[in-house]
Amino acid sequence: MTKSEVLNTIIEQQNTIIRNLENSVSRYKTASDMDENDSIDPEDFSHQDEANEMQLRYEQMLIQAKKNLETLESYKTKKYTTIESGTLIETEDLYLFVGISLQQFKYNEKSVITISEQAPIYNLIKDKSVGEKITLGTIENTILSIS
Repeated sequence: MTKSEVLNTIIEQQNTIIRNLENSVSRYKTASDMDENDSIDPEDFSHQDEANEMQLRYEQMLIQAKKNLETLESYKTKKYTTIESGTLIETEDLYLFVGISLQQFKYNEKSVITISEQAPIYNLIKDKSVGEKITLGTIENTILSIS
C-alpha cells in the first residue's frame, strides 16, 4: 500500500468537487445577476432571489471544499502510527481514510472509504492498532497497517 497514491486519488476527487462547485456558483451567479430593466414579470425577480440564495449556499460549500483540500494536502508529509485525522488504515478488503468524507471508490481492487472524525464509526476505531479487528457494518476486518 502506498498512502501517497491513495491520498492523491482522494485529492483528485476533492479537486473535481471544487470544480463542480465553482461551476454551480458561476451558473447561479449568472441567474441571479439579471438586469432589472430586462424583466417585466415579477416572478422573474423571485427566481433571481432563489438563484442568489443558491449562489450563496454553493459559495459556502466551495469555501469548505477548499479548506478540505488544504487539509488533505497537509496530510501528504505526515506519518501516523495511531488512528487520527489524516490516517490511512489498510485491511484485507479495504482502505479506510480518516479526514474528510467522500463517495466510496476503488483503488488497486480494494474499496476506499473516507470518513470524518465526526462519523460514528470513528469513535469505534480510533483506539485500534495494527492486528486488531474493526467492524464496518456486518464485515469484520483486521488492520494490516496504519499510515
